[in-house]
Amino acid sequence: MKLKNLWVAALLMLAGTAQAQPQMTIPVDKDVRIGKLSNGLTYYIRHNNWPENRANFYIAQKVGSIQEEESQRGLAHFLEHMAFNGSDHFKGNNLIEWCRANGIEFGADLNAYTSIDQTVYNISNVPTQRAGAIDTCLIILRDWSTGLTLDQEEIEKERGVIHEEWRLRTSASSRMFERNLPALYPGSKYGLRYPIGLMSVVDNFKRKELVDYYHKWYHPDHQGLIIIGNVDVDKVEAQIKKLFGDIKNPENEAPIVDEPVPDNAEPIVIIDKDKEEQSSSVNLMFKHDVFPDSLKGNIRYLIYEYLNNAIASMLNNRYTEAAQKADCPFVNAYAGDGNYIFAKTKDAFSIDASPKDITLTAAALKAAFIEARRAATFGFTATEYARFKQDYLSRLDKQYSNKDKRYNSQFYRECLGHFLNNEPMPGIEYTYQTMKQIVPMIPLEAVNQQIKELIPENDSNMVIINFNNEKEGNVYPTKEQLLDAVKAARAAQITAYVDNVKNEPLLKQLPKAGKILKETKSKKFNYTTLQLSNGVKVILKKTDFKKDQVLLSGNGGSGSTTYGLKDFANFNTFDDVIGISGLGNFSSTELQKALAGKIANANLTMNERKMSVDGNATPKDVETMLQMVYLYFTNIKKDNDAFNNLMQQYELALKNRELSPETAFSDSLSATLYGHNPRVAPLLFKDLKNISYDRILQMAKERTASARGWEFTIIGNYDEATIRPLICRYLGSLPAKTINTASKRNRFMVKGKVENIFQRKMETPKANAYMVWHNESLPYTLEKSIQMDMAAQVLSMLYLKEIREEASAAYSCGAYGGSSLADDGYKSYQLIGVCPMKPEKKDIALKIMTEEADKLANTCDAEMLGKVKAVMLKQIDDKAKTNGFWNSTIYEYDKLGIDTYTDYKKLVEAQTPQSISAFVKAFLATGSKITVVMLPKE
Repeated sequence: MKLKNLWVAALLMLAGTAQAQPQMTIPVDKDVRIGKLSNGLTYYIRHNNWPENRANFYIAQKVGSIQEEESQRGLAHFLEHMAFNGSDHFKGNNLIEWCRANGIEFGADLNAYTSIDQTVYNISNVPTQRAGAIDTCLIILRDWSTGLTLDQEEIEKERGVIHEEWRLRTSASSRMFERNLPALYPGSKYGLRYPIGLMSVVDNFKRKELVDYYHKWYHPDHQGLIIIGNVDVDKVEAQIKKLFGDIKNPENEAPIVDEPVPDNAEPIVIIDKDKEEQSSSVNLMFKHDVFPDSLKGNIRYLIYEYLNNAIASMLNNRYTEAAQKADCPFVNAYAGDGNYIFAKTKDAFSIDASPKDITLTAAALKAAFIEARRAATFGFTATEYARFKQDYLSRLDKQYSNKDKRYNSQFYRECLGHFLNNEPMPGIEYTYQTMKQIVPMIPLEAVNQQIKELIPENDSNMVIINFNNEKEGNVYPTKEQLLDAVKAARAAQITAYVDNVKNEPLLKQLPKAGKILKETKSKKFNYTTLQLSNGVKVILKKTDFKKDQVLLSGNGGSGSTTYGLKDFANFNTFDDVIGISGLGNFSSTELQKALAGKIANANLTMNERKMSVDGNATPKDVETMLQMVYLYFTNIKKDNDAFNNLMQQYELALKNRELSPETAFSDSLSATLYGHNPRVAPLLFKDLKNISYDRILQMAKERTASARGWEFTIIGNYDEATIRPLICRYLGSLPAKTINTASKRNRFMVKGKVENIFQRKMETPKANAYMVWHNESLPYTLEKSIQMDMAAQVLSMLYLKEIREEASAAYSCGAYGGSSLADDGYKSYQLIGVCPMKPEKKDIALKIMTEEADKLANTCDAEMLGKVKAVMLKQIDDKAKTNGFWNSTIYEYDKLGIDTYTDYKKLVEAQTPQSISAFVKAFLATGSKITVVMLPKE
């Protein structure tokens, strides 16, 4: 990758006044304490108190599967699993249990991942007000660093767990991808180090091999600690020095050597197929050198990233527009620059396209490449670039406005990038001020020069990947055809892109505003209710949880059950069709251009009983959001090009949907739960002929003919001085003919005991089970809702212990509880057990799923219940700092008369093992249990 144009851009940028010239060296965020111990351990510590009293702890290793030898393939990932199965201070599963007792969930808050060149462990959302929590988390990090026990018994148990993880994650695309990696990385270990490894190694390695790998690669020189949250930085730093300062690096330590990816003089072309692949795809890549880590501390790197983002954004907009043309051979395409697959030492500019049909694969490749060449040959237009800059600067404003409400995970990602790859970490103040200053100075010529560098004029370092559905009668593209497509694209006579833009407001004429007839305050939850002159009700709640967010939700009228089965295809596709339609005088494409620089959106959807509108915006763009809501009620624009493209996407998605085992299981589950109710059936390929755009638009017009009786909620950091006039202007002016009440409910789960156990032929044999217990007769109360949630969490712990840890019969299993109450009086409690399991151990897994649920009606483990309480008490505090939580809480109180918040903590703390068992006994009394199991067919 030549960087010449970057230096030109930098010089142009710095050619302004002396006062405007930024420094070329990017500073490091002064609020992050960065240190390095004498043994090489690096640490990052930052105080952050949003949300309050929480902290995240991470240890990152600069090692992954690329460090494995051929006989060790899978050990890096296996070692990650063993970090939760015994260490110096936490024997067996005690680490998981300590975390649960402190409100830290295994999986959600306590987790890790292994990739090609890094392994990261985390303990997140730690309640820092709990005595000793911070010190204990630092001890856990030390154990992960150097104190794993790697017990033989735990290793044996984990072999089966990892085997099931491999099975669960194996799909058509992963099979094709993995078997072609050696050809994609000729002469490089990257082609032979897929992180999950080889099951032959996982099943048979000796303990000493894992111990040796651990001690060879896990040590301070390769490790970085990241602690972000409500912590005393000085105290944490002192504790790190105390706990980690005496850890030694191994003698003659093995250095980390970056694995190169060789250039390829001749194109690499991969064509493969799989019986469970549902559609075809083609990917064109041009490999190039990475931006050197040593230069990332220079402002040129920010320009480099900015230019590549601009190119991807503008080119992808062109692809979206091109896909809507009738003669376009692809249904969608996108481009971007980044790692060559997953190699840190080689980047690539990639173009991905989904052909309308397998026979059009070469044509899709040609068309997508021509569009990229059009941009490289003629450049992007001034109007395209102006829109990108508007959008970029608006996003920057959004981030900056919320600078004091950033989550710990956001700071972590910056620190991790800095540790692993020397990514800049300047802090939001510098980024905001610098980019606001330099973006207006970066000329379009710099962008247009950069895209020429990304798209070379020859085929060296070119890679083409084509994955297909394997089916009798399919005619697959050949290597020669794909190369000829690229050749033809290079030879094609190309004309410049014309950017058609409508320079007019979203609404040419503003509607006549309605009035506020009544305004009432609710002391509980501190919200305001407005009754408008057209019969619309609006609830307002001002918050500052996110400075950059205003949420809108509304519902009213009647829903899909208003229509008969002859409209099945239409009400099933209603949301998508309306979503791709235009508004006012703007087509879908024109609308996106018109909204440049604005962060606002709204959607109209049809539910079973009602219609809904959802929207979001930054505070400055609330009016645009409300204008879009108004247009959904008054002027949805038919967009035939967008509709035709959507239909082609449906055809591609549905043509081979039955090939997926996961789809077959989902269909069987839905059909069994709802007794084969035809209204709940999936949309199939045969249904597409029944979709009528005109009919859907008519349905939308009928359902939005009157907003009388609709209720809207607006929550967030809106401007108090302007919100009421805007509400009157756009919501108060909505049509108000008659009250259109909610339609009747149609979906009811079957009662009694129902089993559906079926077999299916699969490329990778898998078994999956869902057990659903439900009760629609118990009265709804907040306490019963809490008890349902608790019962499910206890059951999930039991499943994890008995099915995963003891029986090694599954990788991921659990239980989920839910309860609901609707404004038509319908109430429901559900307990759902989920277990993708090892086929050979299906009997034991199914037995445990049933027996543990039944046992819960008689006895509930007090220790487990205590851990569930800790999690729920922490979660409610976190949820209460989000606008979405208050949206649902206020709806339940205002519409249903139920306060789900005030007494929540008190009721959680009041639960006992006896109260949970009593609830489960009453819940199971109806005997309604639905079991759906999919097994592999020999």
